[in-house]
Amino acid sequence: MWKSKTLLICTLCLICFSARPQDIDHCEDADKYYSLEDALEEAESCILLDIAMLKLSSISTDIAKLVNLECLDLSFNRFSTLPPEMAQLKKLRVLNLTGTRFLAKVPDVVYQLPALEELDLRDHPEWKGSQLEDAKKKLSNVLVLGDGD
Repeated sequence: MWKSKTLLICTLCLICFSARPQDIDHCEDADKYYSLEDALEEAESCILLDIAMLKLSSISTDIAKLVNLECLDLSFNRFSTLPPEMAQLKKLRVLNLTGTRFLAKVPDVVYQLPALEELDLRDHPEWKGSQLEDAKKKLSNVLVLGDGD
């Protein structure tokens, strides 16, 4: 009996892990900027911006000046929307919106990011589930992470 349970668990794990792209580059080798101001001083070379947990209630439209930005961590902030100018971030591949609980839904600008590969939407218990499912449908070529992932 335990052999069949173990086999079932291993099979389910294999299915789950093989369905996800394992080769998404999260910019680990890039210089990390921890403030938008610092990133703007070297706007052309900024690839990774981590402004998580700063209690930000808004994101400056100046973020659009980071034309080579590939990875952006906005997790655990307090903004309720993202600036439409973010659509100019044509190279943005990884966007972390974990725990941004003031967002009622995925901001429309997210759907305009052509290079997006991964969108992290974990820790949104206030969402009824449809917001996450809508995002997964609209971003069918993007790995969208939710609380069950």
